[in-house]
Amino acid sequence: MRPRLHIPYIGLAVFALLVPQRSVFALLNIDGTRNQIYVFGNASYAYDSNIFAQNGGEGDSILGASLGVELKRRAGIISVNGRALFEYLRFSRLSQQNALNPTFYLEFNKTTGRTTGALTINAYRTSRADSAVNIRTQSWNFPLGLSIKYPVNDKLYVTSQTGYLRRTFSNSSGLLTYVDYSQAIDLFYVFTSKLDLVGGYRLRVGKTDLGTTTDHGFSFGATNGLLPKVNGTVRIGYQIRDIGATDETYSQFTTSASVTWNATRKLNMTGAVARDFTTTAVGGSVDTFSAVARGTYIFTRRYSVDAGIGYGRNKFVSGPPRQDDFFTWDVGGTIRWNEHFQVTGSYTYLLNWSTYALSDFERSGYSLNVSSRF
Repeated sequence: MRPRLHIPYIGLAVFALLVPQRSVFALLNIDGTRNQIYVFGNASYAYDSNIFAQNGGEGDSILGASLGVELKRRAGIISVNGRALFEYLRFSRLSQQNALNPTFYLEFNKTTGRTTGALTINAYRTSRADSAVNIRTQSWNFPLGLSIKYPVNDKLYVTSQTGYLRRTFSNSSGLLTYVDYSQAIDLFYVFTSKLDLVGGYRLRVGKTDLGTTTDHGFSFGATNGLLPKVNGTVRIGYQIRDIGATDETYSQFTTSASVTWNATRKLNMTGAVARDFTTTAVGGSVDTFSAVARGTYIFTRRYSVDAGIGYGRNKFVSGPPRQDDFFTWDVGGTIRWNEHFQVTGSYTYLLNWSTYALSDFERSGYSLNVSSRF
């Protein structure tokens, strides 16, 4: 049966979720707060002027609907969080881009005892415009993660981050399956009651049919209370990428920063800066840089607005010479009728200019989303 035949049933189910009814409670407390089940859903309408992220790309309107369920279990020393979500996207004209995107997530979390940590298991399907290859891709992604924290003494603690990712494309020939392994070790020093200093090393190995890349990254920085009213993490360092297929080596200064400034009770500002190596869907290596800033203003508990601005650069270090720069901004607003029901609207603009002609493009779009959670 084709996916589009399910649309009426998805629409009816989402409508039932989104209409507030005081006599219906979808949140289940099985035994108090130890085992809880939530249900959620949303319906959306969007227009994207360039769904392929390419010069001369076509635009289309998109109807979306999703249904999901979430489980939270708090019993014993291991807590469990689970989520299942099914999202359907239907394009008005380019129906070949219709997509059913499920997401499955499972987390086991230990927060008591000397050693704490979490194991995460994830599987999800995405349908998106990829500006690195200038087409719309559909892929299955299977990430795994293991994080561990161990206190050495009152001033020092060690963390370990182990990761695995497998990404497989399902709709386009020429796109390569990508497998990523990573291991990071960090040492934290409790400098004050609000500020920790950190230094560490990360090893990351990526594999495609074209060969293997190996990244070595060293960084240091600070986390938590950076300044009065400013919280977050700032790290800088140095990174080296070895490309096995060509025996080439690239190096760069790297950074990862994410900060939040609670300017007033109503105004919240966030900023993020990142520089790293990434691997494209065709196996190329890219030196990426991005910087974004966002502000949110809360008028009342019901009404809020937000806006963002960003700049980035993608320098392709393997393959034909290419560099992309982009500028983006967006604005949006949210209306919360109650704790279970909200409506959001947004407008986004992106300008990408490149030394590669197909990647010179503009992209803009707006969306309206109605969501509910019980």
